[in-house]
Amino acid sequence: MTPVSPISAFGSIQPITDTFSAGSAGGVGGAKGVTGGINFSDALAKVQDSLDSADQLSQQLATGQLTDVHDFTVAANKAQLAVQLTVQLRNQALSAFQEIMRMQI
Repeated sequence: MTPVSPISAFGSIQPITDTFSAGSAGGVGGAKGVTGGINFSDALAKVQDSLDSADQLSQQLATGQLTDVHDFTVAANKAQLAVQLTVQLRNQALSAFQEIMRMQI
């Protein structure tokens, strides 16, 4: 029986970056390919921007400055979907991490 080599024998482990490759992801209603990659922190910033936009439109609606209620409804739904997607991505990443931690070496 061959002994298991220690972890240090594998060399240094490179850290995971927050950029992942997205071969060809199509947008809604289009088939544009993403050639570079998606930066996770940029995606979170976009979610925050959509939340800020919905918040700003809700304040305008409350003060009577917003004339078209549809703008607020669309912005609020976009922000809600973005948050739901972010939470689901977090849940899947956490689940994958927990599964890896349960693996026996």
